[in-house]
Amino acid sequence: MKALVTASFTQEGLRRLGRHMEVVHEDWREKEQIYFDGNEFGAHIRALGADVLIVEADLVHEEVLNQCSLKLIGCCRGDPINIGVARATELGVPVIYTPGRNADAVADLTLAFMLALLRHVYTVNAKLKSGEMTFAGTKDYLSVYNEYGGVELNGLCVGVVGFGAIGRRVVKRVRAFDARVLVYDPFVKPEAIGEAGARAADLDELVRSVDVLTLHCPDTPESYGLISAERIRSMKAGAYLLNLARAAIVDDEALYTAVRDGHLAGAALDVFADEPVRPENRYVRLPNVLVSPHLGGATRDVIRHQTDMIVDGVEAWLKGKRPDHIANPDVLKR
Repeated sequence: MKALVTASFTQEGLRRLGRHMEVVHEDWREKEQIYFDGNEFGAHIRALGADVLIVEADLVHEEVLNQCSLKLIGCCRGDPINIGVARATELGVPVIYTPGRNADAVADLTLAFMLALLRHVYTVNAKLKSGEMTFAGTKDYLSVYNEYGGVELNGLCVGVVGFGAIGRRVVKRVRAFDARVLVYDPFVKPEAIGEAGARAADLDELVRSVDVLTLHCPDTPESYGLISAERIRSMKAGAYLLNLARAAIVDDEALYTAVRDGHLAGAALDVFADEPVRPENRYVRLPNVLVSPHLGGATRDVIRHQTDMIVDGVEAWLKGKRPDHIANPDVLKR
């Protein structure tokens, strides 16, 4: 058996996999290549003679599946959206994946953004380094203290939209600061949210009540435009909004207007309508918006997490057991 691994993988993971099969590792980050052309990728897989395929960014749709005799596909993503799961199922090919592999990474950045906004960390840092902030006397000190002292997370009300792997971790981190937490997730029982130290709330109530709103729901038809212009207008004056999920969840024009005109004190964005985000993006130019180029899940630890999850799944499959995370479990019954 032979595996082609184009995902980022740890050396230990490659060694574990190598105990069971021949492994060819072509890390997409090192090669700076993503396979978008299914015919090209399929030809490459066939030329190598691979029957196990483990990817992260490459597209594995019908063009690939129809020309390759794959026995197993591993997808290093929280949702195997780049895999033609329906066709793989028709062909009897199990698809394993890695839900929650980057949940801690995104939750950490969420908390970092939250604290940075509340304490004006970026603004103060930039003004000091640029020489714009000087202290010629007591009046200057008082001016800075009055304008940039910020507020504590303790005592604020934080709203978390989405109580999946990331949302749960965000709630845990925020509760450690003794903040009150409201959660909206229609797919989770209120009791489960209560056990995490938060309170389940209707979305409109949550949006109106919170000092900080942070979004962690998936990009689905139901979540498109979920944070509408009307809901943004209903937020508290001086509240903050964080989006580390998907740009389409928020009404982009309404958010920009609210932050630009000062209805919202600020925002933190890791996702944008046009990506990769560029310096001329209008949000990048706003002084009260923290931005990052979709790096929420980009830590070295994520590579370790996804490697371990995929290799665990491969080993379970080889033993005839059901992998913990399989997108099409019905194929195992055949």
